[in-house]
Amino acid sequence: MTGTRRPRRIASIDRPWTVQKSLVLATPLAVKPVDEIRAVLTEHARRHPGSPITSRLDPASCRWLPVPLGEWEAHLDRMVVTAADPDPGDLDGHISAHVVVPADLPLVVVVSPTSMLAQTNHAVGDAITLTQLVVALSRADQAQLDAVEQRARTAEPVWALLRGLRPHHRDWAQYVRHRTAPPTPSATGPAVTLRPSFAGSVLSNTALRDITRWRNANARGVSLTSVLTSLAHQAFLRRDMPVHDQGFYTLLDLRPLLPASTGPRWGNLSKSLYLTADLTDPRAVEVALKAARKTRRALPATVVAAATGAVSRPRPPDATSPTTTPMVLTFNSIPTLPGLSELPWNETGQRRYYGFGPAVGSGGITVFAIRLREHMELTASFDETAVSADTVREALEAMSDPAVLLTGLATTPAPPATKPQQASDPR
Repeated sequence: MTGTRRPRRIASIDRPWTVQKSLVLATPLAVKPVDEIRAVLTEHARRHPGSPITSRLDPASCRWLPVPLGEWEAHLDRMVVTAADPDPGDLDGHISAHVVVPADLPLVVVVSPTSMLAQTNHAVGDAITLTQLVVALSRADQAQLDAVEQRARTAEPVWALLRGLRPHHRDWAQYVRHRTAPPTPSATGPAVTLRPSFAGSVLSNTALRDITRWRNANARGVSLTSVLTSLAHQAFLRRDMPVHDQGFYTLLDLRPLLPASTGPRWGNLSKSLYLTADLTDPRAVEVALKAARKTRRALPATVVAAATGAVSRPRPPDATSPTTTPMVLTFNSIPTLPGLSELPWNETGQRRYYGFGPAVGSGGITVFAIRLREHMELTASFDETAVSADTVREALEAMSDPAVLLTGLATTPAPPATKPQQASDPR
């Protein structure tokens, strides 16, 4: 909030994300009054006039534009709006009523008496950063909001890359020379206007226990994330959705790869990677995930993307596109999302943390699996020119009765239990 501060370039680490949005609806919460939320944002703009949270965004020049003092109240009126509480049985309707965000607003907050809907340009930060924003704003916590402004710099993953060159340079050179990618989709019809859509469901703890028991009996040593990735793929196939079966995208968190002594952990510190694997086989998915983590492949991928973003302007998604086949799955499992436990949850209803990034094309479907106390939240974003929302919702709901879906996965039975041997007499 200033009359003199100059626009600031979006950091190279954030620029590749400017064409994407993020959204989350958290309910039921004990949300602070809207006047208190407006007050902490106003104070944040005064203390940090260049903060992306309270600036405008110029997509053409890729710059954060501080809001002049005389325009602040009008800017705040656009950024913080109020709405009635969502119907617990129709969260999709509440989101649909408020999902449109002007391109120049990095953040829009829809405040209801017992819920908060936050929408950001992805350049503001990843899912962890967005969750911290929801915590800070729902609590009207000035210190926590100001802390989110302290963002990771491009130099931090570069520094981690340099530190890892000695043990990983061969793997990284191989990755850079031969980066894998999904097959080029083939158009199946004339160009149509895209219709980004979304659908959600919950995976109960009972279903999660059934899936875990199946994993222990048929794919011991494989992570639950790998099983869920294959299970989601199987659910889509059984709804006759044309989904590519030899690879998928997933987000890898950079935070564990950064030295503990480096700076803040907010901003864009997750990287989406395409991994090749037979999606019908959870063991193959596990091998691909472990290889990516072991070689720290997200570091060179992030640095390459940042370097590319520093010299090029992100291209906005097309408004029209031919329907393509097959779709490529993105599966992002977040078993522990920092900040969820800090939200001011009401104990009067089922907790929902409905988050996703709206689709930017017809060639893929993105699933987020976020673990809450009572269940796992499943949300999918896609384009309805490729598949209907009802079909996707039915597929997600089918995962709550996983027995049939699990029969379609490759298995390796656990070895039979052996009788413990009696200890030998040491004498």
